[in-house]
Amino acid sequence: MKRFLAIASLLLLALPTLGATLRIEGERAWLAADGEPLSKVLRLFEQRGAEVLIDPTLELGRVSGDWENTTVERLIGQLASPNSFLVEWRRVTGPLGDLYQVSRIRIYGERLSAAKPLSPAGKVFDVVEGTNGVKYIRGEIMVGFKKGSTIEDLNALLRKLDGTLIEVIDPPGIYRIKLNDGMSVEDAMAIANAHPGVETSEPNLAYPSLEHATLSELGSGIGMNLNLQPGETAVAVFDSGLDPQYAGLDVIRGTFDAVDPTAAISDPLGHGTLTALVAAGVITPEGAEAVASGTAVLAIRTFDENGYTSSDTIMRALEFASNSGASIVNMSWGSEINSQFMELAMDYAAQNGLTLYASAGNEPTGEPIYPAGYDSVIAVGGLNPDGSKWEQSNYGDFVEVYSPAIAVFDGKTYAGTSISSPYTAGRAAQSQRE
Repeated sequence: MKRFLAIASLLLLALPTLGATLRIEGERAWLAADGEPLSKVLRLFEQRGAEVLIDPTLELGRVSGDWENTTVERLIGQLASPNSFLVEWRRVTGPLGDLYQVSRIRIYGERLSAAKPLSPAGKVFDVVEGTNGVKYIRGEIMVGFKKGSTIEDLNALLRKLDGTLIEVIDPPGIYRIKLNDGMSVEDAMAIANAHPGVETSEPNLAYPSLEHATLSELGSGIGMNLNLQPGETAVAVFDSGLDPQYAGLDVIRGTFDAVDPTAAISDPLGHGTLTALVAAGVITPEGAEAVASGTAVLAIRTFDENGYTSSDTIMRALEFASNSGASIVNMSWGSEINSQFMELAMDYAAQNGLTLYASAGNEPTGEPIYPAGYDSVIAVGGLNPDGSKWEQSNYGDFVEVYSPAIAVFDGKTYAGTSISSPYTAGRAAQSQRE
């Protein structure tokens, strides 16, 4: 019978030097360490999807040795000794079948409650640029398997990659894999694409937010109950979050941090606060008609403090929005990267009841940016207050709607299709109510 909890105290061997690799496959683990501080070894478990909590008063040594095909619980017990530990598991369901993953590791002395998070709050994406100029999350790939593939196909691939499954994003049925430092993302994709059973693979792509310009003053101008009233439609805003001072507004029905689900809502960039308030009807763009009553908004933080998001974060946000009862999603961000996995996720969301809006972009190239360029997403361009096309708005056949692009917030005037898109999403919600 599967054990979900294990508590013990075991012997930790003495330890000197540097460097560590870790692979986890179900209940088994492989660790090689050469004098690495225990705190850094435990961060390898964090990078592979486990929450790690440790009593900050404990003295931590260094780790040296090779653990080959041992149980996770035995490995953690030896690392934790002479202290106690607790390993918690979760069952994950995906298109290849069910599997078990480590969800939480606690290391403590006399009291379990003394264990605190190993890493500080405030996750920042580790974004790197590949040889082709594409930005992605360091050491991660996303893999889709062919129909008829099995868990053994996945495990065989993990062995070739010396990698660990971090997450199953289902829908749309994508496996997120963490690599060790010796394996590049490009080499891992080549191995994955040649592996029997694999349909395709991608890096875990990183997407930048769309900056809106600050103009000189122009004038005035995995689920949650959103408590929607009959006929009311909620807009989920995927952006940099929400300033907590606005979280108590009647129109803000919920908040969620998809970057760090354990964190309270925040907005280190300010971009998300503006887009959420525009979607809610609290801020009316220049040249637009104010709404009589506000629109219900679910503010979801999808960008870190450096202005980046990732494929897995957006997919997680789509699932949360759907499970919360939102019907409309606004995405005021975009990239030239056309991701097959992201398109699949957007298509699935649209087929299952979400109406998706995205900014067309703030450079008039005539070329699509994504997600606005996907068929399942409504691309929104920008207008000046007089109804003419905003000079910096992108355009082209992929742009379906043009809306006001200039708004005043906190005494400053901003311009961008990142304003046009939430305004359009909010009006769509209002029209459904009417």
